[in-house]
Amino acid sequence: MRIYFIRKTWSKAHDCRALLCALVVLQSGSAYADEAAIKAITRAAEVYGTDTISKLKQLKVEESLYRYMQGQSGHVEEGSHSLVLHRYKQQLEIDFAAKSKSFKRSDENLIGNYGYHSLVTLDRRYLNGKGMKIDHCMQTYQPSTRMSWDSVAPNMEQSVDTLIIKELSDNRADVSSGGVSYIQGHAHTVLNWTINQVRKTAYIGSASGLLSRLITKKNEIATRYDFLGHTHNDQGLTWASQTIVSQEHKPTLHVTERVVTQSASIVPLVLKPDGYKLSDNDTFLDFAQASVNEVAKGVFLVGQGWGFTLFVDIGTSYISVGSWQMNKDTFTWQHRLNKLDQYLGTHKPVSQFIVTHHHDDHLMGLNEVSTHGAKILLMAEHQKAVEASLEQPLTPKNSALLHDGMMLANNQVQVFDVPSSHADHNLVVYLPKQKVVFAEDMFGSSLETGFHSPNSWPSRDVYYRAQVLNERLKELGIQAEHFVSSHHGRVLSKDEFTELVNLSCPKNHVLINRLYAR
Repeated sequence: MRIYFIRKTWSKAHDCRALLCALVVLQSGSAYADEAAIKAITRAAEVYGTDTISKLKQLKVEESLYRYMQGQSGHVEEGSHSLVLHRYKQQLEIDFAAKSKSFKRSDENLIGNYGYHSLVTLDRRYLNGKGMKIDHCMQTYQPSTRMSWDSVAPNMEQSVDTLIIKELSDNRADVSSGGVSYIQGHAHTVLNWTINQVRKTAYIGSASGLLSRLITKKNEIATRYDFLGHTHNDQGLTWASQTIVSQEHKPTLHVTERVVTQSASIVPLVLKPDGYKLSDNDTFLDFAQASVNEVAKGVFLVGQGWGFTLFVDIGTSYISVGSWQMNKDTFTWQHRLNKLDQYLGTHKPVSQFIVTHHHDDHLMGLNEVSTHGAKILLMAEHQKAVEASLEQPLTPKNSALLHDGMMLANNQVQVFDVPSSHADHNLVVYLPKQKVVFAEDMFGSSLETGFHSPNSWPSRDVYYRAQVLNERLKELGIQAEHFVSSHHGRVLSKDEFTELVNLSCPKNHVLINRLYAR
């Protein structure tokens, strides 16, 4: 009641003055937050020399880094997965005046189950709104309509603190202050902004003006960048010589060396290297729907997307191989068998299933195989991995051991072991009557015609595995006519397999020379 009484006795003029004061207070708070952000950005821009960058034409970033990731193990005793380590050497050139970018990377495998092919290259160029991808292995170029100014250098620019400060400076009107945080005992101003649907938070030293940390968040995935070893040159540029990139508290990248330079002139970027030809259009095969393909009489390939199973009619039952699947897959091994029954109008059981190697993605479907009642055939080396996948021990009733060169089903099916970089034991199935070879993780193509370039991971190592398989086929005197993979709906002919095996990249030093030639 008292508040009501006071409100009623004030004059209109008094009310207006009170409302105006309240608005001033609110606006001053907002202004204070903006001023804190602008003050931090201005200080950082001075330290990093972003005004100098804007005035000159070109910025060049060169760095060496390690990439840490989980991969599949090459030896069964390691379990299904192991550490993979790659070393990158990469270079980014930006011409702000010409709106051009050039990104080059050499990617060398240091730790992991790969063969003698240890290096691939990446070359991406952008000029006048047009993107180009260069393949120095096949000496081809391919226009890219999906490439943009922001996507030329895959994730590299986020790890360069100099470029982050320039981005902050260019977008300062959209940046807000998020308070103060302490890193290594030093106060840091926290800045928040969003660009290209990526939420970003920067931590800038309140006294030093140096960027210590950046956190980006897109599609609920947070990535953290920690910047170390700040240095500068006589051009007035500052940068962190090291950067640690992490996700879910695990390091993924470690930049160990970085140099940033600039110049007032630059050789104009060329989208198409001399002597290179336009690459063929890659038309991918569509296996979005479940399919049944009779490869040869009584031999059926059933699958969808990235997973296919072979069923071989041996009379009263089938022998099957290939149970690849991932956690969320719905067209699993049993569904593939049901699809085959529907296609043929029959209901024939699978009596035996062959395990090729120890990786968990090729063992995941074994529970359905076991429930169906098929006997699991495997090498002794794979027994622990299979039992771990089934979560129960194998018995003589539900399993049997295989060995290299063994014949099954009255000589209708043969298995032989082809060790390679991918797995120390990997069984390949051969059907002598139909001249069909079935293998997992050794060859394949997802294209209607032609093959994927060897100049990419893991494709380059797949070509090595195909060569190992080809040598073993020659050794055994096998003249196959059909080459079937558990990951590809496309079945290769003998000539196509030969073409695949003969694809290769030049030696590493040749690739490097091509990469850095203009």
